[in-house]
Amino acid sequence: MTETASTGQGGGDVRLTGISKKYGSFQAVQPLDLTVQQGSFFALLGASGCGKTTTLRMIAGLEEPTTGTVLLGDRDVTGLPPYKRPVNTVFQSYALFPHLDIYENVAFGLRRRGIKSVKKQVGEMLDLVQLGDYARRKPQQLSGGQQQRVAVARALINRPQVLLLDEPLGALDLKLRRQMQLELKRIQTEVGVTFIHVTHDQEEAMTMADSIAVMSAGRVEQLGTPGDLYENPGTTFVANFLGTSNLIETEVVGRDGDAITVSGSGGCKLTLPAARCSAPTGNGRKVLVGVRPEKMAISHADDAGTIPEGRNRVPGRIAGTSFIGVSTQYVVDSAVCPRLEVYAQNIERDGRLAPGADVVLHWNPQHTFGLGADQDIAAGEEAAS
Repeated sequence: MTETASTGQGGGDVRLTGISKKYGSFQAVQPLDLTVQQGSFFALLGASGCGKTTTLRMIAGLEEPTTGTVLLGDRDVTGLPPYKRPVNTVFQSYALFPHLDIYENVAFGLRRRGIKSVKKQVGEMLDLVQLGDYARRKPQQLSGGQQQRVAVARALINRPQVLLLDEPLGALDLKLRRQMQLELKRIQTEVGVTFIHVTHDQEEAMTMADSIAVMSAGRVEQLGTPGDLYENPGTTFVANFLGTSNLIETEVVGRDGDAITVSGSGGCKLTLPAARCSAPTGNGRKVLVGVRPEKMAISHADDAGTIPEGRNRVPGRIAGTSFIGVSTQYVVDSAVCPRLEVYAQNIERDGRLAPGADVVLHWNPQHTFGLGADQDIAAGEEAAS
C-alpha cells in the first residue's frame, strides 16, 4: 500500500519504499510505502505489537529491513549504520549519563565530534528546552519531565535532519505527560526539525502530530491529520482506536442527492452524507453507521416533540450513567443497537435522565459516517482496547 503524509516531495522528506520486517516466520511489518514531510511532526500510532516501533527502528538503522529502502530526501540510507545517518533517537528511558551534569550531557555529542567551543550551542539548546538555570545539576536532581527535555536537547544539538521519539512520555504521570506534549510541540515548531513519534496513546498523537499513521498488525490502517482521522475513520479499528464510536448495522434504502437513507433494526431510519460513507451505497447494501458519543444529544421521551426536525433519532432506555466531571456518560439500550454511548455536557442536568428512563437520542445527520459492513465490529473494538 502507499501512504503519503503530505503532497510535497521536499528534499528532506523521509520516504519508506516497500519497507518490511520479518523475524523468522513472523511478519512484524507488512510491505508499506510512507512519506513524512520535512519539518513536520509525524506520529506512528498503534497498540503494542502493531509494528510501529520496528518501523521507527528501521528508520534509525537499529533494524535492517527485510525488504525495501529508507530514503532521506534523495539519499538512500538503508545500508548505513545508525551513527552515519542524520537522525537521532530519544527513548523512553532517556539514557542520560548520571555522572555528568546537564550541561555536559547536552554537550556530549559536540565533544564527541571534536568541537572545542560548545558554550554557545549548549546554552542555546538549554534555553530552548527552558533548563538554562539547571545546567550544573545532575540528572537525578531533575524531575522526569526535565530529564526528558534534557534528552531532547542532547539529541537536537547535533542538528539532525530527523528526530525519532520512541514512547518518550510513557514513564511520566498523566498531568506531566500532558504538559510535555505541549512542550515537545513547541520545541518542534521552534527548531523545524522533522519529528517522528511512536506512541500507543491516541490523545498524545492527536495533541502533537500534524499527521498520524494508525498501524495495526504491521500495516498502516489509515493516514491523515488528527481531525480527518477522528471525523472520517476509514475502518472500525480506526473508529474505535481514536476515541469511541457508536456503530449501528443498517441497510441502504434510498438516496436523495448527497444524502443516503439507511434502515436499522426495527425500521429505524437514519441519514448520512454520501461524502462521509466509505462503503458502497447502492440500495440493499449493508453499511455500518457511525456517530461519536459527544455528537449525540439525549432527551427524555416526554420531550420528544421538542426535538428539531431533520435530526437522526434513535429511541432507547438508559441502562447506566457515569458522572465524569465536565460531562455525564450515558449507556442506552436500543432496538437499533445495544449499549449506545452518549456524552452530555453537565450544563443543565435533567434529573429525569436516570437508569430505566425512556429517552430519544438525536444528532445532526452531518455528524454521521459510514463504513463497510463486512468489517468486524467486535474485532475492531478488541484490537483498539
